[in-house]
Amino acid sequence: MRKTFFDGTHRTRHPAETWTTIQPLLPGFGITRVADVTGLDDLGIPVTMAVRPLARTLSVAQGKGATLDSARVSGAMEAIEAWHGERAVPAPCIRAPARQLELPYPVTELESHPGSFFTDRTVMDWINARSTLDGEPVPVPAAAIQLGREVHDTWRLYLPSASTNGLASGNTRWEAITHGLCELIERDVISALTAATAHRIAPDSVDDLHCAGLIERLTRSRCWFELWHLPNRYRVPVMACYLWREDQPTVVVSGSGAHLDPGVTLSRAITEVAQTRLTQITGSREDIHPTVYRHGPNRPPTDASAAPVSWPEITSSYTASFPTDDTEARHLAATVASCTGFAPLVVDLTSGDYTRTEFAVVKVLAPTLRYVTRHTVPRPRTEAIA
Repeated sequence: MRKTFFDGTHRTRHPAETWTTIQPLLPGFGITRVADVTGLDDLGIPVTMAVRPLARTLSVAQGKGATLDSARVSGAMEAIEAWHGERAVPAPCIRAPARQLELPYPVTELESHPGSFFTDRTVMDWINARSTLDGEPVPVPAAAIQLGREVHDTWRLYLPSASTNGLASGNTRWEAITHGLCELIERDVISALTAATAHRIAPDSVDDLHCAGLIERLTRSRCWFELWHLPNRYRVPVMACYLWREDQPTVVVSGSGAHLDPGVTLSRAITEVAQTRLTQITGSREDIHPTVYRHGPNRPPTDASAAPVSWPEITSSYTASFPTDDTEARHLAATVASCTGFAPLVVDLTSGDYTRTEFAVVKVLAPTLRYVTRHTVPRPRTEAIA
């Protein structure tokens, strides 16, 4: 489907239309409120929180965007994604060890718990995913998809790690796959982040009007912040933003993003920083570290010693652009496959009994891609960049 909205993101429908469509559906997913919390901070970047009291994972999801409608959709859809990851995973079709299946990927290269003893001899429940390259069915462990922590009357072995990494939604299935692939790429790049290749972006050189407006908000609020470009093997723009303010003296909050459009990438990194700050200000998530609320020295971090690089110099090498959601998703899938040797796999969570026409939710898996830095983006070490 042709993309029609390009303000801070690429979508096939305007966020206001998406919000009008999904708002009546929210109670069916246990969402009791989507709150605008933007005014609790003075950055002025739209942020929302979607409350889901009976969640089997986190009971609050956050959303951000260029506009309030975008932030509402972002927060609501993140909660809807988690609901599907908890409750809409297809029933297993087989129970067996991986070595008895003809898998086109090494099962031990899927995301697993640290110190996992998972091997191709481990007996697991399996469900069918689809290859993003040819659509062929490929078995994947159900435990790599199923979210939630519940009490059971029997002991269970959870070795593959089911996280929200690659869990994504969109107005269409291909739009959701694009979002999932971008997230997998972003987190793999961050997991391998080194100071030697990172480029600090000169904020005053950013000529993307939307991003320049976001940077102006940070500057006007007298924040200490840094913007970084993270080159990678996928040749997909990945960027990070780090921000410190005296009202949260013990932490440098971070945000990151990935997208084929560098402007969208930087927008995601900056808006995620605003989202992270407001998550800590509201205190509504169960996984916020106590350090955030402790007293600390009221001085900003030391600036990186790396000379800043201009925005045009960074963005000139990124020319890939696609008018439709399916061509964009197929390009990203082929890129990941060429870098890893394995096709990304998709489990459609809005199929069967959970089929929807209003939106799509998928879980994308990409063997060998890493996700080892959770809830934070390590700042490049300044002493290694000189």
